[in-house]
Formats: sequence, C-alpha cells, structure tokens
Amino acid sequence: MSRRLIALILVSFAALTACGRFSATQPAAAGYRIFMEEGFNGGSERITVRDSGSDALERELPLGTPAADWSRYYTVTPVANSARLMALDPSSGRTIAQAMIPRGYALPSLGRQGPTAGLSPNGHWLALTDDGSAMTGRLVTSFLVGPSSLTSSFKTVHVAGDFSFDAISDTGQSLYLIERMGDPNHYQVRLLDIASGTLVEHPVVDKRDANEPMNGIRGDSVTDSQGQYVFTVYARQAGPFIHALPLDQPYAWCIDLPANSASDIEEQFHWSLAFNQQRSILYAVNSSSGRIAEITPASVPQVERTGQLALNPSRSLIAGVVTEADAKGARIGGAAVSADGMTLFALSSTGIVAIDTASLKVRLRILDGESVDSLRLSTDGQWLYAAGTASSRVWQINPVTGAVSGEIAGSTNPWALLWAAPQ
Repeated sequence: MSRRLIALILVSFAALTACGRFSATQPAAAGYRIFMEEGFNGGSERITVRDSGSDALERELPLGTPAADWSRYYTVTPVANSARLMALDPSSGRTIAQAMIPRGYALPSLGRQGPTAGLSPNGHWLALTDDGSAMTGRLVTSFLVGPSSLTSSFKTVHVAGDFSFDAISDTGQSLYLIERMGDPNHYQVRLLDIASGTLVEHPVVDKRDANEPMNGIRGDSVTDSQGQYVFTVYARQAGPFIHALPLDQPYAWCIDLPANSASDIEEQFHWSLAFNQQRSILYAVNSSSGRIAEITPASVPQVERTGQLALNPSRSLIAGVVTEADAKGARIGGAAVSADGMTLFALSSTGIVAIDTASLKVRLRILDGESVDSLRLSTDGQWLYAAGTASSRVWQINPVTGAVSGEIAGSTNPWALLWAAPQ
C-alpha cells in the first residue's frame, strides 16, 4: 500500500485520534539539527533539516545518499545531455565538490523509501547505476565507480544481465551486485572485480551451504565498525534471516532469526537492526513479535543470545492501520542503542520500549499508546527523538528517564528520522 493511501487513511481516522493522546508539551531543547523525511510519495515526500529549538525549517534536500556521519550528501541532477553529481554539506547546503557524469546514471536505491545508497562503509568510494539497456540483443546493466571526493574520473563497468547495487568494499575494488533471476524474490549475489570489470565466476553463497537458494525481500541493513560486514535482514517464506556479507570475500553467511511463525511475511517486515556505539554487538529486534537476537561480528554466523519481549498489544486504532498498511517495507530508525550500551530502544506496537541489554527484558515503556514510526538517538547520546506520522509530531526524549522533554513542531507526516546531531 502506498504512502499516499496511508495519508488518506490518516485523514479518515483523524477524528478518532483526538482523544487519549499525549498532550502538547514545551518546545524541545535547542542546539540540535534534525534530519528527517516527511510526507508521502506522489510529490509531497521530502527530506528536511530542522532546528530543534526554534522548529525552523533550515532547508530541504533532494533525495540523495548521505555519508555515514552526514558530513556529505550526494545528489544527481540531469543537465542537458549529461548529469551533475554533487557532494553537499547537508548542514549548510554548501556545495563541497561536483563532477559531470553521463546522463542516465543515478545513485542506487535499495528498493525502499528513504535515502539512496552507493557509498563504501568508509565513505571513500561511490557507485552509481543505470536502469539497464539492451545491447546486442540482451540486457546490460552499467555502473560508475570512483572516489567520493569527486576529484578524479569514474570507471564505467558494463555487466550483461539484470543487476542492482548491493555494496562496495572499502578498497573500492569489489562491487557486490544483486542479480535478479526472473522471480522478483529470487536473486543471486555476485561479486564484480572493478579492476578487470568482470564478474567472479561463481555466485556469492552461504559458506555453510552452497546449495541453499537465495530468495527474499530486503529489509533493514547496517555495517560494522571496520567495514568488514554488511548485515541485511531478508523476509522470505522459509523464515527471516540476516545476510552477513563479508566485503572483499566471495562468500556470505545466512543467519536465521527467531520467528513465531516462519511463514508470516507481515511479521518479518518489522525487524530492525542496531549496533552499540562501538559497533561490536548487533541487535535484531522485531516490533511485532517481540523477538530479539544478539549477534557479534566476531562470532558470525553464531547468534549469541535470543529473547522474547513482553510487548503491549496495539491499543491505538490508527497505529494498527498504519502498521498494516505500511508493512511491506522496512522502517527507517526502528531501533537504537544508548551511548553506554546498557539500553536498546525499539519501536513497539505502540510507543517505544527501552530494553535492558544485559537481560534482554523491557525495563521502560515510552510514549505508550502513541503511534511511533521512527526513532533516532542524537550523536552525543543526550537525546532520543521519535516521530509519529499519524500525529505529525516529533518528540525529544530523555533517554535515561524516558521523560518527554519537548516537541519539534512544524513537520508534516514525519515518517523517518535520519540523523540528529548537535549544531
């Protein structure tokens, strides 16, 4: 179901949500800049930058690819018979660097709403792709790969077949691609050697079971601190799993996740991933089933611990409507870990749950009864921000006490909190 239809649903139920909600609070504490995605597809979708204290809309950004620390933001704009690739400072809007590229190339989409992709984990390399074109009677997909500084030329690589971007290594020499196999949920991961411009002969497969077919729908994805692994959740009929891809290696690990019902695809779309601050422990948490798993990159493919959270059933009619309507895609900002690593914050059926990482048990419920679609911890760990699409509210929360400190006003249907940092 599209976000445009969700918007109509929100309007239809507006009268029903007027009572029983958190009352208006004071303005949020000043000194923070919040990057979020507002609106729905069909023209109103936009990425905004807002001041936490004044609620001021500082700027709007076109859809693009942010660096991991949001120090740069890449966009592509068509210009006559070519296109302009730009690196912007998203905080000021200043152009840092730019380069002209052939028309038809774009920053890769990972098949979901929100920012595009294409950067290596260390942010030094950037890949762009076209939509594929017919050459000598067969489909050919083309890629541009080059330095993210935009100070030297990009290399063009053509690959026969229907491919899309998956990841690029920190060396800029290994490009991982998703090869679509006809069935939209059936795919192969392929490794492309940039230097030679050729695919490694055999597909990237699970190191433990080379015959296991790759299939599923992509969900949330994160990278470890060393840029050695890309962890991605996939939903499939056989049950959810994490695809752990070691960059610069021709194999992967498939890590099964716990599920109440392996074939419940709706439930599987509620998995979110979050690393601790050192990015040494990965948590996977499901806001629908309450299942949680703990993984350490050093012990892949082993799951260290699993748990079952006590989640309240949804008491909000509009929360249930939005959850079911928008379930066919991973949420952005579904979980976050506190600066001290002692608390995992995760979306629940309503509100947010604060989970003790030592016991994997819920220790606190925040905004219980509210429809919350995204959360984000500020980079200094001082504030937890939460966004509710239905109510068009953005809350600023004390992550220690769970108390709502204030609100950032002025947003319209904010559905993804992308970044929050001191100014």
